[in-house]
Amino acid sequence: MTQPVTASRASAPFTPTWQKFKLTGKQYAQQYSHIYSKRLLAQGPMCLPRASKAFPQATAVPRIIELKESVRSIVVGTLVKESSNRVEVQGGLSEDAAIVLDNSDAMKVKAFKTMSDDKDKCVLEDDSGRLALKFLEKEDMFGYNYKVRDLVTGVVVAIVGVVDELGEMEVEAIFVGGIEQGDTGDRVKEEIEGMTKATVGDETSQQPPVVMLASGLQVGKSGGDMLPLQLLVDYISGSLCGGDAASLLGSGSGANVARVLIAGGATGSTFFTSGDLDEMDVKKAAEPIKVLDEYLSQICCNVEVDLMPGASDPVPLMLPQGSIHPCLLPKSGEWQSLNCTPNPYSARVGGAKFLGTSGQPLADMRRFTSSSQAVTMSDTSNDGAPVAITEMEALESTLNFRHLTPTGPDSLPTYPFQDQDPFVIGKNDVPHVLFAGGCEKFETKVVAGVRLVCVPDFDSTKEVVLVNLENFECEVVKFEVS
Repeated sequence: MTQPVTASRASAPFTPTWQKFKLTGKQYAQQYSHIYSKRLLAQGPMCLPRASKAFPQATAVPRIIELKESVRSIVVGTLVKESSNRVEVQGGLSEDAAIVLDNSDAMKVKAFKTMSDDKDKCVLEDDSGRLALKFLEKEDMFGYNYKVRDLVTGVVVAIVGVVDELGEMEVEAIFVGGIEQGDTGDRVKEEIEGMTKATVGDETSQQPPVVMLASGLQVGKSGGDMLPLQLLVDYISGSLCGGDAASLLGSGSGANVARVLIAGGATGSTFFTSGDLDEMDVKKAAEPIKVLDEYLSQICCNVEVDLMPGASDPVPLMLPQGSIHPCLLPKSGEWQSLNCTPNPYSARVGGAKFLGTSGQPLADMRRFTSSSQAVTMSDTSNDGAPVAITEMEALESTLNFRHLTPTGPDSLPTYPFQDQDPFVIGKNDVPHVLFAGGCEKFETKVVAGVRLVCVPDFDSTKEVVLVNLENFECEVVKFEVS
């Protein structure tokens, strides 16, 4: 008679640090000038020392109004990008930038045609005034020259240059907050020691614990394929493996998944453009969240789950997005393993800092920036227009800009904070892993010790990402039936 085998899943200590993204006592009467002021106050000290170190002979000027003509100066302010192609809300959305509100692809933006072009201009702004910027065609002292195409409204920078007779500053170099090796800080030793590997009987897995990053599950989507979603559940639960210890502890078993983080797009929500809904419409709108509740309960009974909201989920669109309300998830909400989190997300897992969004900031940045790569003749999708930067380039920019939502509140809906800008990546906020959900494809790279991860949209790619909690290496797992 076969004896039952005792098995245990890998685990990692968890500490939520997303409190600053939880809104309490919401007020919408205040102006957005406060959040820009707090952003400048927080990020100015990050930029100025880098500029002063590179240009020690330049004069640091505290305010724009105090700049003098023909004197090489350093001044800190907030960039404002002026684009003739920008679509304004008052004029309606153009076809290229239109948001699709239909039953199948809720809140998805059509194929990117960036609004950035060679005619864009930048000005610098602080509480004393505005300064027009004239970009010079030369490399800065770091071997990289920020062009207008690389920048977006809302970025705090230190500008080195000379004001000419027209009152415009000829820009020699631009310094953002930046990131350097070691800024992530040390991991929490006690939490590292608290991690455990998966075991089956007397055998222990040689694979370290991993965090599964998933996005865009679109559970309950009309006409959606549930088979890849069920394969994902089976993978996490170990049902795809054989009954022996070797298969249960193998790298493809799912036993080493200590935590599942769903970065937005969990529901295949249905949106209606009409304000008049009949009884059938109401039932149809509620169906995706019911299916999601059933689906999550299958995962939560196996592993800890962090559920972030996204653009298609039943929460307000304005960032930071509040967590999905527990009353919408009565079945899965009974499990203590389910954590409904805000967007952005911030937490320590196994002593490592995880920070990220569901992808809206990246999509918005790509609308106002363009790549230096030339459009090839075979690329007919853009008709010779500038090409948007990649999602990885946008994610790396948020790290270098030291800000999760640099275009908010200008073009990205953002709450009008008065006392702080919680989206600033401060000294103690630099993560070990920075991620963004809802991406077209998986991409990853390491910048100054920070692991950047573009989490692919599961609905279109059938892929999730496993992040190794020992060395932050990434592995992609694809769920499809050939």
